[in-house]
Amino acid sequence: MEKITQMNKEIFKKNLLKTLKELKQFKQLNYVNSKFLIMPIEEPGKVLDGRDQRMRLWALSEKNIGNRFLEIDEVVNLLGSQSPFVPIWIDVSFVEMKEDVAIFKLECSLRFRKPTLLRNAETGHAPFKAIL
Repeated sequence: MEKITQMNKEIFKKNLLKTLKELKQFKQLNYVNSKFLIMPIEEPGKVLDGRDQRMRLWALSEKNIGNRFLEIDEVVNLLGSQSPFVPIWIDVSFVEMKEDVAIFKLECSLRFRKPTLLRNAETGHAPFKAIL
């Protein structure tokens, strides 16, 4: 897979949906709706620039997202708000079913980077990686 050269909210959402489809097929999930928990991950030894610090202190603060179940558009608006800069990597895992709603956890880097630096390009849906 070649490096990603563009990123906007539309591409970001499309890539998240591809990742969910991969998880849905692998886990044989049957759901109508989905909700997301965002868990920012601090990476020891990695430097955060000014943009990263603003996102850490404001958008991705415990007060703003702690234990909140977000809709997909809320996730896209939050994590894609600085596009083309988005988290350099996002691990997506299935947590549980609550009636017909699938709950997914998004563990994401606090480092927001341009598209050419995103990880998980080999998945075809960078910066996302399905944790199977």
